[in-house]
Amino acid sequence: MKEITFQGKTLHYVIERKNIKHAYFRAKDGYMHVTANKHISEAKIIYYIEQKFDVFYQRLEQRKKLTDHNTLYLWGKPYQVHVETGKFQYHIIDQEIWIKRPLSKEQTFIRDILKKEMLKHLPSLLQKIEYQMTIEHIPLCAIELKYLKSKFGSYHRKKHKITLNTYLATLDPIYLTYVIYHEYAHAVVFNHSKAFYQVLDRWMPNHKHIQKDLKKIAII
Repeated sequence: MKEITFQGKTLHYVIERKNIKHAYFRAKDGYMHVTANKHISEAKIIYYIEQKFDVFYQRLEQRKKLTDHNTLYLWGKPYQVHVETGKFQYHIIDQEIWIKRPLSKEQTFIRDILKKEMLKHLPSLLQKIEYQMTIEHIPLCAIELKYLKSKFGSYHRKKHKITLNTYLATLDPIYLTYVIYHEYAHAVVFNHSKAFYQVLDRWMPNHKHIQKDLKKIAII
């Protein structure tokens, strides 16, 4: 494992060579994992890391928060975590979350919690949004929940389906609301043209600063 220090901050990285066309940078536990072909020099990889240093550093810090067994963020609030071995379940009491998980779930139980939180809170949020879609004669979309590595949501035009990233359960609920409106707007205007943003302006007048803030958040 190697490291780069910039403005007093240190970032660790590992390079894995594969027979692929492009280089990929992924946040792991405490380091950036770089996958690249043998023709991309380490100097070029280091240069790219330096150019994106703040973004990668923030991504690692957010991953640390999410995978830290002492603290878990749900809907923008931190909870003190207590983990035991057993059949998977969790309970939230005040600012604490008590979790049981089997040994086989040691690496994935946090994602399971995020999906359950989405399933728990999504219906009440969708009720208002779907009512608005009905008034505007926009067919309701099927909703799929999935952990996504590179985006907070997507709209599948052929299936008329919205996919929501379960990572949204770690953030303030306003971001989930924005993502749903954003993807529904694609059911009206598929691209990101002026007409698309006019739809968003009508549905969610404050969407611009929410979108700006969301772009600064790295998915881990």
